[in-house]
Amino acid sequence: MRIRVLTDDNWSIALFCSIVTGFIVIVSCLTRRRRRYFSHHRLVDDVHHLWPFDEYLIQPTLCNVCSSTLLSGFHCSSCGIYLHERCVRPARRLYHCKHMTGSQEQIQHQWTRGNLPLDSECIICRRPCGAEPRLCDYRCIWCQRIVHDSCMRALPSQCDFGEFQRLIIPPNAVVSRTGNKKIVGYAHSVIERILPCSIDGWCPLLVIGNRKSGGANTDIVLNSFRTYLNSLQVIDISTITPDSILEWCNSLPTVGFYILVCGGDGTVNWILETIENTTPGLKPAVGILPMGTGNDLARILQWGYGEDSAVDVSTYLKKFLTAEVVALDRWSVDITANARHFGVAKTTARHMRMSNYFSVGCDALVTLNFHRRRDKIPEFFASRFVNKLHYFHYGTVDTFLKECKDLQNNVILEMDGRVIENLPALEGICILNIPSWGAGVRVWGAGENIPVQKIDDGLVEVFGIYSSFHIAQMQVGLADPFRIGQARRVTLTLKRRFPCQCDGEPFEEGPCIVDIEHFSQARMLMNTANK
Repeated sequence: MRIRVLTDDNWSIALFCSIVTGFIVIVSCLTRRRRRYFSHHRLVDDVHHLWPFDEYLIQPTLCNVCSSTLLSGFHCSSCGIYLHERCVRPARRLYHCKHMTGSQEQIQHQWTRGNLPLDSECIICRRPCGAEPRLCDYRCIWCQRIVHDSCMRALPSQCDFGEFQRLIIPPNAVVSRTGNKKIVGYAHSVIERILPCSIDGWCPLLVIGNRKSGGANTDIVLNSFRTYLNSLQVIDISTITPDSILEWCNSLPTVGFYILVCGGDGTVNWILETIENTTPGLKPAVGILPMGTGNDLARILQWGYGEDSAVDVSTYLKKFLTAEVVALDRWSVDITANARHFGVAKTTARHMRMSNYFSVGCDALVTLNFHRRRDKIPEFFASRFVNKLHYFHYGTVDTFLKECKDLQNNVILEMDGRVIENLPALEGICILNIPSWGAGVRVWGAGENIPVQKIDDGLVEVFGIYSSFHIAQMQVGLADPFRIGQARRVTLTLKRRFPCQCDGEPFEEGPCIVDIEHFSQARMLMNTANK
């Protein structure tokens, strides 16, 4: 009897565990399926506002529902209304957010009332707007025009999208279809394709950023762009893959899309590679809002050395209207390694693309140590200045340890099929495509006996680094690199394991063969407003 009771208990425990395990597996599969659906589809949502919380409101602000004063509260970054927490629920019934899609041939103004900038001026009478201590006067959330209550009748009802009309995707140019309600849980639509637009010189802009990367508050910047553009044009690639978004460019293969990448050099390289893999027609032209640490490519294209969440988005959009399309060489980096696993020889291959530079040795080691540390404690790397201090720390440590010593004896360098011999004592070799390196250092230089460096000549510049201390000297202009020459194809044979980096993304590799040759040219946007 006792044995049977114990057996019954064991069966009950086993049955309970099986039910719990099955439930967990089902929930996990449904969650994964839902996440995959969101990562491949851009949902249409004109009712649900985006509610970032503003802890401190700088200018006098009133709630758009109850009209009382706000010291802190919720602010829809797309349509611009402000609310108390208690007013969020009624606001969903009273206000529709900026329309992402629409069937109207003529787009009408979409107005929000009050909370205007302090320097607002009426588009009709040119007198100040929003000066009274109440919700007064209106702003169109598409064209950003501001009018008095009494002047609104003098303004045509049709909206032309204002100053940035060439960059905006109108709601009537967006085709959507019914989404899968079973996966999401509610009725919705998803973006299917973009239709041609009758706006002269139309070059629709897609803003791409990753709010989970870096410490520059990318999510705040993305929200600022939603104020001026259609919300579907602002993409957070932490929630949806760039491949899905770039498929929109294929629906208009003759239209020159613009893409603004909010991030560092690694993010730009990722987007450029995605464009090359998914866009067979006219490639989009790519501009940069630099939010990384080095931002070397952004410096060369005149977009600045670095921005933060306080960037003036409207100024950047104005620069895009006058930007010039230039060509940038893109290089394929093929790494082939021979290794033995359990006594069996096995060949592994890695394929990458390069825009800025590829390096092996001490500078890659510093970047590798930085990335490893940031992966462990990302909250300590939330500032561009602090990140540079970490780079300085790891560079100083390697100055004494010299982990890449005698690199010239363990690496065979070939340039256009010719083996480079009699190299001096080096700790690093860099293959450079653009004039900027190491967060703004014009390392190659210029002079009578120095070959001219260009970003579209099909040549890379190869130079050597003596030590980590030599890197510090070059950054302050006290030393020159060991210039080896220019080439159309470079091959590195690593005899032992070395740290490497490609456009700021570090890894360890070796023994292996690294083959670098010209792949294609990317269409980039150069800022001409500063010229």
